[in-house]
Amino acid sequence: MNLRDLSYLVAVAELKNFSQAAEHCSISQPTLSTQIKKLEDYLGVDLFLREKNAVETTDTCREILPLARRILDDARSIRQIAAHASDRHRNMLSLGAFPSLASYVLPEYVFRIKQHYPELKLQLVEEKTNALVALLLDKKLDAALLALPVEQANLESRTLFEDPFTLAVCADHPLAEQAEIDLNTVAKENLLLLDEGHCLRDQALKLCHPSRFVEHDFRASSLETLRFMVKNGVGVTLMPSVAVQPDDHDIRYITIRQRPSRQIALVWIKNHPRSELLETLAGLLAYKPLP
Repeated sequence: MNLRDLSYLVAVAELKNFSQAAEHCSISQPTLSTQIKKLEDYLGVDLFLREKNAVETTDTCREILPLARRILDDARSIRQIAAHASDRHRNMLSLGAFPSLASYVLPEYVFRIKQHYPELKLQLVEEKTNALVALLLDKKLDAALLALPVEQANLESRTLFEDPFTLAVCADHPLAEQAEIDLNTVAKENLLLLDEGHCLRDQALKLCHPSRFVEHDFRASSLETLRFMVKNGVGVTLMPSVAVQPDDHDIRYITIRQRPSRQIALVWIKNHPRSELLETLAGLLAYKPLP
């Protein structure tokens, strides 16, 4: 029994199909079937119930699977440690961020990191929050900039900065001359939001109650699209401070009396082989990005 056999076992159990598992493992189906049969003979038990159009795991297989996954994860961690042992700062580091944050902080953060670690090669990933969390848990991403809270026990985080929200309105909007606004007193306004799946959309909906705002049918894929729509008087939106452009004369950013904000943190999986470097980077990035 070896790691390869365990990877075949996990693939068949997850896909419940020998052909798909063979393709996933980049081997032929007869080879996969032979190795699984050898593993069953070695263990002296049946691992799968093979029927005409389906493959099901046996009770014994279901007991073995968590152990097999843990062994494969540990082996992967050992390989990662070995890969970075010679000089951790000279290797690739993958860093993710969600769309309503990425373009506003990553340029400054990359600059800071390169100043301290000029040999470190950065791979930047921009995805929605759920996708970033999945990549972290699958160990396909070293760290990500996320808004707290992140409800995953296997992840740890270090808070970097607080990002307050402002109310963005066009320059000729009736509210444009106000220096501060109470969301509880705002009359029915067309609220522009990002599309489903963006964490900023969920945050905005928690703050902007339907009794005070009317959600506009338009769904934007980026904050820049929302900014353009606000400039043209289509509606109002919540804009995080990192995205505020104070020199833009076509739009006004009004301070919200309730001082709503989002906490931005650097997040990585627990027991990451490069946790020491990630802790250092968190300290390096733990103040608000330059405007």
